[in-house]
Amino acid sequence: MFISIAVPALNEEKYIAQCLASLRAQSYPQELYEIIVVDNASTDRTSQIARAFGVKVVHEPERGVSRARHRGAQEARGEIIAGTDADTIAPPTWLEQIARAFRSDEALGAVTGPILVHDGNIFDRWGAKYVSNSATRLSYTVRKGVIIGNNFAVRTRDYWRVGGFDTSLLSAEDIDLGARLSAVSRTMFDPNMVMYVSARRTREGYVRVLRRTSQDYVRVVFLGIPPAGEDFVPIR
Repeated sequence: MFISIAVPALNEEKYIAQCLASLRAQSYPQELYEIIVVDNASTDRTSQIARAFGVKVVHEPERGVSRARHRGAQEARGEIIAGTDADTIAPPTWLEQIARAFRSDEALGAVTGPILVHDGNIFDRWGAKYVSNSATRLSYTVRKGVIIGNNFAVRTRDYWRVGGFDTSLLSAEDIDLGARLSAVSRTMFDPNMVMYVSARRTREGYVRVLRRTSQDYVRVVFLGIPPAGEDFVPIR
């Protein structure tokens, strides 16, 4: 099962090396996956660092995480598209867990898993482990399963079946895609598909991040309407 990993990146020179090192160190056979870094108009050394890892680097000149994620999908050769962010650290068995999920269920359209914080403070780690992950699990209980943009995988045929990421959205593109996938295919939350993420986003302020995320979650999962898609403040 060939897997394409798409990593959107905007001025990620401080983080992308550790992300790509973790993706290069997967226990999954090297010949069965590719890594695509989508440089979203960076002005730093993101592309140069990525190329040093021998990965495919493509450029998306129009900024926006949804556009970058979608461009990665367009470039993907795999029957599975896996997605994460440039500031994450993947456990060595991440791809193995993804492949196991799709091999066990031909009807499975997408899978997501829990996130754990690899930096930040105690509150950051607690919030990710117990609040964010609990909310994701809840969405599957009500059959509106969302996916987490820094830890997901989707069967390529189902990605294109629903039209992929909505490139008009400035944020919450992952919540939106998960809800649309849940309407046409089986999606699941796999507790063993862990990804370690950065807490740097909380520098925007806990209240703002929580308000925006909660608003989009409620709109999509409970009200069945598109997310507001409010833009994120660039955090580097």
